[in-house]
Amino acid sequence: MSWLHEQDMNRIFERGLTDTMMRGVYVASSPQPVANREFMRTLRRHAGGLGRRGIGLPAMEWLVRIGAPLLLRTDPELALYGRFVMPRRLIAEGFEFRYPSLAEALAPLYAVGSASGM
Repeated sequence: MSWLHEQDMNRIFERGLTDTMMRGVYVASSPQPVANREFMRTLRRHAGGLGRRGIGLPAMEWLVRIGAPLLLRTDPELALYGRFVMPRRLIAEGFEFRYPSLAEALAPLYAVGSASGM
């Protein structure tokens, strides 16, 4: 699944507003998409609690197919399979991500005593 740290998203917005060479459509995503299983494993590791021990209950596909449209208001296929996109234009134009990997992005968000209060 594709993901992006909010600081990198803000930097992409800022660049779009200040760089007159940026025109057209850009994919705003980390350069390192991960499988949903890896995303959840990394999130649990950083979030603490039971997650640090790697405990996570998988959702049964039929429950996701019923629950995604009702509770999440999203396509079940997106919830089940995600999307892998790459920010090729940003990379080609030299944009440097502060948080290219998921572990780098989550670590400061869940650090003890972080400014974000998480």
